[in-house]
Amino acid sequence: MHMKTAMLLISLALPGAGLAQTSPSPEPTAACVAAATTEAGREACIGLAAAACLGAVKGAAEVDAAICLNAETVWWADRLRAARTAMTAKAEALDEAHAAQIAKGAAKMADDFANFQTAWSVWSEQRCTFEAMLHFGKPDRMVAASTCLLQVTAEQALLLEAAAR
Repeated sequence: MHMKTAMLLISLALPGAGLAQTSPSPEPTAACVAAATTEAGREACIGLAAAACLGAVKGAAEVDAAICLNAETVWWADRLRAARTAMTAKAEALDEAHAAQIAKGAAKMADDFANFQTAWSVWSEQRCTFEAMLHFGKPDRMVAASTCLLQVTAEQALLLEAAAR
């Protein structure tokens, strides 16, 4: 099981005291991304939904923060899947356009992109595992790992969305 899946399952299995009455919403982040006109503007939206979710919880505990962070991460992961699909289609179209060079031994962009995605997946999991390790024995360990996962997932989604355009 990937760290992403494990963290999400852990956070959902441990309901926070304050989140019993609150349903985390991606709306603050979604609205910000929709209104942003630059890449920097879209990057500034990362974490807004998680912050709004956590702000709505009185007496929030670490598990509440992890649940809020993971809820936004799910939203970004959906965007990442769509961006990956769009980028794969773009890579395949470029491969068709450059079929003559590929026939002579040039690399396929679709293969390079698949390798890039595999490497990113391994790196992001290890990066967030490392972040959790830095907080070993501390109550904010799950929050640190969840924050990392949100950040790397959102950044990758934005990168691929921009590349696919």
